[in-house]
Formats: sequence, structure tokens, C-alpha cells
Amino acid sequence: MKISFKYFSPFLFVFFLCFNCTEEIALETEAFEDVLVVEATLTNELKHQEVKLSKTYFLEGNSETIENNAIVSIVNTLGETYNFSQNGEGIYVSNSTFEAVPNTNYKLIIKTSDGKEYNSLETQLTPLSQIDELYPELTQEGPNANKIQVFLNSNNETTNAQYFRYEYIETHKIIMPYYSEFDAELINIVNGGQEFDIVVVPQTENKQTCYITNASTNIIQTSTNDLNNNIINKFAIRTIDQDDALLRERYSIKVKQYVQNFEAYQYYKIINDLSADESLLSESQPGFVVGNVKPVDASSSKRVIGYFDVSSVSSRRIFFNFNDVNISQPPYPYNCEYETNTFNPTSPYPFNNNENHLILDYTLAGGGGPPPPVPNQRGLLYNYLANKNYQYLEGDFPIYTILSPACSDCTSFSSSSNIQPDFWED
Repeated sequence: MKISFKYFSPFLFVFFLCFNCTEEIALETEAFEDVLVVEATLTNELKHQEVKLSKTYFLEGNSETIENNAIVSIVNTLGETYNFSQNGEGIYVSNSTFEAVPNTNYKLIIKTSDGKEYNSLETQLTPLSQIDELYPELTQEGPNANKIQVFLNSNNETTNAQYFRYEYIETHKIIMPYYSEFDAELINIVNGGQEFDIVVVPQTENKQTCYITNASTNIIQTSTNDLNNNIINKFAIRTIDQDDALLRERYSIKVKQYVQNFEAYQYYKIINDLSADESLLSESQPGFVVGNVKPVDASSSKRVIGYFDVSSVSSRRIFFNFNDVNISQPPYPYNCEYETNTFNPTSPYPFNNNENHLILDYTLAGGGGPPPPVPNQRGLLYNYLANKNYQYLEGDFPIYTILSPACSDCTSFSSSSNIQPDFWED
């Protein structure tokens, strides 16, 4: 039996009793335990370090619950204490910049708003390691045939680094297939849009070219422990279909490599294995995944999910275009071309077959009369401009061409910005 369930965070799992059934069921929370969730990785980067605190929430819920107003600090065996303050996004950020240094023990200390105290085990910085190469390649054989894979090489023959976790942030450039330097404003609106005037004005911002950025959400790990050498060779970080619009213009990926100790590696691996399992309803129940953060009161029944990881980190960024990996330019993800059956002899009115690209006549305001009835293109024109953020392309009274945001406004895409990132290279 395959059960579909919502995945909340790398540290949050809900386990259930076994069922014998042959069809999918809707899972609901029957017994709920309010558990603190800790996500904390201290690195050797000189920066404001971050700790995320949240709570488990109901399976049928749609958002996580932030643990507010906690007292958070990190102490080390050098006698230093680094205090954290909560920001507007529910993340606890160190008040000062600092970095983890070798041969020093670090401990995370948390006191929640209800007075409960939690400490991590003391942890040291892992060995240093570097990403030697990061490169894209078109894979032509195997399960990833006709896909672009971003590979990583890292030689650790001179270090003790053996366990690795990866994160990436990817940014791609997007250019609208249609764009106008002008916009349409509606004025003199009568009776909710039954009549109105359109004024064509210059655009106030760039909506033609944007940059869309997203971060990895899955756990990516590898180890050299079982290899004959301590070399990571051609490890796949990211796999992209060759027709994916990510590669249509220009693409960049920044990969971070975290060196983990064995305990941290195992913790993340167990969680990743559980999240990838097709069914958590197995005869062998995994139980509670124990990390290195625990209540100070040893007799407390309160449990905590999460791990305080102290990792050395290195990073590398690359840029490439579709022709750099010997593929054709991927298609734009939406159909933006004008389509009509102008030559339909049964109707004197051109019909817009593609809702993304419309040519509408203000004078066609609907009505009866001999078949076929007059379409209400005036009402459509008002609705698309006033309520659906369609963009003006061209035209003057009474005929206007307008396009959906997906074809004309790059700022309408999630995680997009029309400001070029400082790191960007064309």
C-alpha cells in the first residue's frame, strides 16, 4: 500500500500504527505531541549564525508553528557566549558575527517561553574541505538520459573529512516573450466596468527581465567512508530536464558543502531515508529519531527533534547557458502566441483561442440579435485589465492587444526579482 502524506521539514515526522488495507486513506492526526524542532548548523563562516526553532503541528495543518520568545545562545570552551535574537521570520540570529574555530567545543542552549530548558551535546568543528570542481554535463545514458546534471568533485586525501551534506541555491534568468514599454490604466469607470476609458502610459518598472531564485529543500549527502580513496568524484548535486525552462536563458547554481561528523551524518541520513520511504506504515516501526539536543531536566518527558551541527563549509558557484551543454533552447513554459478562428464562416467575430494572448474590441459589449450573439469583449477587456493583471501590448481605441502576466510580466512569477543580483554574470 502506498500512502500519500505531507512532508513538513527535514526534522519532522509523524509515525503511525500498522494498517492492513488495499486503498489509499486520508491521514489525520489522532494523537498529537507538542515537540520542539531545532534546526541549527554553526559554520566556520564569519557571519551572523542562525538557529530555527519551531514546533510539530497537526498532519492536516498547512503551516509550521514558530517557537517564539525563546532565549538562545551558543557557548564554547574558550569561555565565549554568543546570544541570539529572534527576527521577523521566526529565525534566531546571533547578535554579533562569529565563526566556529578548530579544537573548540560548542554547545547550543535554549530556554523556551514556557521555561523549559534544552542543551545540545558539545560538538567540535569538522575538518576543512574544498569543492574542487563544479560543472554541468548532458547525461546521455542510464536513468538520467537527456538530462543536465551538475556534478561535484572534491579531493580530501590530505584531510580527515569523510561525511558531507550539500545545499544549493539556483538562480535563472527569464525574459518575457512579449513586452511593451507601455501600460494601460482604466479611468472614468461606470457601473463596475460597463463603460470605461483606457489611457496608455509608460511602464514604471522593468517587467521584461527577471531573476528567479530558489533553494534546495531535500537532504543531499555522500560519504567516502567505503571508498578506497578519500575523493568525491562526479557526485550529482542537481538534475534538470533538458527541456526545463530553467535553462532557457542563463542558469546559475551555488553549492555549499558541509563537512559532518559521523553522528550528524547518520542523523540526517536516517531522516532522509524515512522521508524517501514509500510507506511509513511498515511492520518495523522506526520510532523517534534522537538527535543531540535534549532537555536539561533528565526526568522530563519532553522530547525534541533536531540536531546541533558544527560544520566546516565551502562553496562554489557556476553559470552556464543551454548551448554550453549542447542542447537546444528549451521552450517557454507557456503558450503565448495569438490563436483565432477568424475564418470561421459561422461567426463574424474573431474568437480568441488562447487566453494568454487576447485581441479584444471595446465596441463589442454583448447583446442579443440574430445569431450569433454579440460577444462581450468589453467586459472581458475590463476584467482582464482590472482583476487579472493582464499587460497592455499594443493598440488604440477600440481594439487592444493584452497578454497574461505569464507571458508579459516577469515580476508575477514566484521568487522573482527584476533587480539583477550582485553576483550575476552574463
